[in-house]
Amino acid sequence: MSGESLRLEFRRQVRERVLTTAHEHTVERGWERVRVGEVAVDSGVSRPTLYREFGNKDGLGEALMNREAERFFAAIRDALAQHEDVARAIAAATRLTLEEAADNPLLRAVLTGSRSGDAGLLPFLTSRSESIRESARALLATWFEQRMPELLPSTVEETVDAVVRLVISHVVAPALDPVDVGERVAHLVSALVRPKN
Repeated sequence: MSGESLRLEFRRQVRERVLTTAHEHTVERGWERVRVGEVAVDSGVSRPTLYREFGNKDGLGEALMNREAERFFAAIRDALAQHEDVARAIAAATRLTLEEAADNPLLRAVLTGSRSGDAGLLPFLTSRSESIRESARALLATWFEQRMPELLPSTVEETVDAVVRLVISHVVAPALDPVDVGERVAHLVSALVRPKN
């Protein structure tokens, strides 16, 4: 392994350690009470190293939510791949997303914290979630393009945007059973990708 690859691996390990510690602190205390200095100490890294890697607490929060989103995206890819039928695949992926979100300790801390006034990480799911939304859009767009290559790019874009926004809204403000939401989103997708006569 070269010196450069050793440095990159060390940096990746430090980053993971810090994010794991920040995750634990957030689940235990809520994001408002997470202190960057405590995360550094509990991670075994210096404050300057943490700040160099993440910039500030917002940068740490964004990285934390992005890491969690990547875990979701891996599970969503698997759910989509298990179904030949487009509507069934979308229903399964939607249901999985909502069930995982409900059971995820970090998301639960973010969402319940926001209801009690700790909205610190909530914007990374809503108003400041552009990187998460873009990753979700890219995942779904690629899947649609592979599964239904006959679709116009504009149809893919409109469908993907509708699905991503709708599912995120149900993650943030759950009101229906995940199975019902999955069926509704699948019905919407079927209508949007239906060939026009």
